[in-house]
Amino acid sequence: MSHATCTDTTSIARDSAVDLAAARLARLKLVTAAGFVLLSWAGAYVAIGIAATELSPAPFALARIGGGALVLLVLLPFVRGVNLALPPLRDLPAIAAMAILAFPIYHVALNAGQRVVSPGVASVLIATLPIFAAIIARITLGERPGLRGWIGIAVAFGGVTLLVTARNGHFELETAALLVVVSAMSGSGYMVLQRQLTRRYTGLQLTIWGMWLGALMLTPFAPALAEEVGGVSNDTLLALAYLCVLPTALAYLLWAYVLKMLPAARATSLLYIVPPIAFTLAWLVAGVVPSMMDILCSGIVIAGVALVQTARKA
Repeated sequence: MSHATCTDTTSIARDSAVDLAAARLARLKLVTAAGFVLLSWAGAYVAIGIAATELSPAPFALARIGGGALVLLVLLPFVRGVNLALPPLRDLPAIAAMAILAFPIYHVALNAGQRVVSPGVASVLIATLPIFAAIIARITLGERPGLRGWIGIAVAFGGVTLLVTARNGHFELETAALLVVVSAMSGSGYMVLQRQLTRRYTGLQLTIWGMWLGALMLTPFAPALAEEVGGVSNDTLLALAYLCVLPTALAYLLWAYVLKMLPAARATSLLYIVPPIAFTLAWLVAGVVPSMMDILCSGIVIAGVALVQTARKA
């Protein structure tokens, strides 16, 4: 074997080793980012449950969204490729509607509901977002979820009905759980609007604009927030700090990275892991032990959502 051949073989082996190391590093970064997002969003339900006992729903929403918007403002200079030039006037009504649904309505309803509803159950009810999004898309865009999708919708609604009515061995309508369902419906409207707008903007752009607009819409509750926040416990202050920094700011930035690296369907399927993590964290952090009925109904809901997510649109 000539010296040139040996050199070429060594060079190829070295390049392959470098490529393999780079691929492993990229995979590690992706797994770390996805894991951080899932843990942050699951932990958000626990933190909301803590803070919602001392803060009114709307001032609480302002604290979280306004704080998250400020954290994003600090972090954005370190994020490459983010274009935050103001959108054309023709898109402002749709972006404003998206912001109202995703932030004031979604968060106020969720905060109110979680005064009673456990973190795990709340996470499952919010996981029905794709169900309501499929129904809205059918009505407004003419999208047909197909037989598999309709079966999934029926299964998920059966599980949701049990979750909002079955309590302590009997059935009664729980208003707080319905508020969380309202939050999920609001979030689904946001999803449908965002899907239309992502033809012209990135998901991260829309999230940032929506968060800033949402915080602005909630500013009338600033006096109430200033009055309430002075009397809250350290646990609530820690929960607020957690909500502002991790699930509201950092997690959205990292989720944009995950969506960039993975197909949307595969990335979205990761969100099925959030409810089990939320149940576990609620048990470990807050001592909230789920009932067998909650676990069973949650499994039914997630199965229905999975059917809808994997159904082909007609």
